[in-house]
Amino acid sequence: MNQTDTLVAGQGLAGSLLAMMLADRGIDVHVVAPGPEGSATAAAAGILSPFTGPRYQAPTRLPELLGTARSTYQALEDTLDCSLFTPQPIWRVLQAPEEIRQIKRRQDEHAAGAYLASPTHEGLPDGVTAPYGATCMRDGGHVALGRLQERVRRHLRAAGRLLDDTLAPDAVVFEGESTVRWKQWRARRIIFCDGAGAFSNPWWQHLPWRRSRGESLTIAAEAPRGLPEVIITGGKSLVPLEDGTHRLGATYERDQEVGQPTEAARQELLAALPRLLREPPPVRVLRGHAGIRPGSHPGPPFIGLHPEDGRIGILNGLGSRGTLLGPWHAARLADHIAFGVPLPADADVRQRRDLP
Repeated sequence: MNQTDTLVAGQGLAGSLLAMMLADRGIDVHVVAPGPEGSATAAAAGILSPFTGPRYQAPTRLPELLGTARSTYQALEDTLDCSLFTPQPIWRVLQAPEEIRQIKRRQDEHAAGAYLASPTHEGLPDGVTAPYGATCMRDGGHVALGRLQERVRRHLRAAGRLLDDTLAPDAVVFEGESTVRWKQWRARRIIFCDGAGAFSNPWWQHLPWRRSRGESLTIAAEAPRGLPEVIITGGKSLVPLEDGTHRLGATYERDQEVGQPTEAARQELLAALPRLLREPPPVRVLRGHAGIRPGSHPGPPFIGLHPEDGRIGILNGLGSRGTLLGPWHAARLADHIAFGVPLPADADVRQRRDLP
């Protein structure tokens, strides 16, 4: 029988971050995960943004979240010996005049206003169309999520910490008062970071989940210098990638299964280009991506240990803002497991007031 301290089920962004942080804190950790197909991480564009949507919503602890995200991705670059995070401003094209009032509201909030410029028609990136103006969001950038997932997987495999399998909840056996067993492995705890798998997990079905399906496209311009080399958002997003291609995303559908990329989503995404660019060039669609985003409704992600048995835990519900929320919440859970540091009450599944 193999022994470990912690089994992490899933290796999307949440599982990748938690596994690396636990190992960095001296915890013996093994990750149980098949390939990345169908995960939210595989489909996400990887934008790290302080604000989302026409209401310019920002989570609490925004400065701390941004600082932890940047330092985490930069530390992972050193460990994994690859480029993961590209800091850059994010230009949001206003979709309606009402957004000007929303921006003013956010600017009046001290913590959030420092990251949001006033709407302007001046100095926009070449080719961008903005009838109502655009705002520049600072301290953001792009996270190469696919590369992060692949490099962490390679790192775990080289260290003998990757189990290429699926950890099904019904295969978990509780032994005594301090041990849990899965197949030929014994551990002190299992932390589920399995994305949409949580919807059918008997320990976490009671949580107030928000689920949405998203699709994105990897595209390439037919002509050189045809697409802007900065992040443009506004209804949809256009993100330059290091290999010269762009990621165009994303769609939102409530309560759907993953499935394959669809023609309807492809057409919806391509139709967004004229709303972002004055004269969009012809593009080739190289790949379609689809995944489920498990989110928390309402509130921050779900983290912590099960209220009835501390041998089962969770880090999930990052939603569409995983690049921003994931590092800080993974660090809190890693500190709790390694050092007993209390979890933030608004995220801890043993303390949250929005839980049944």
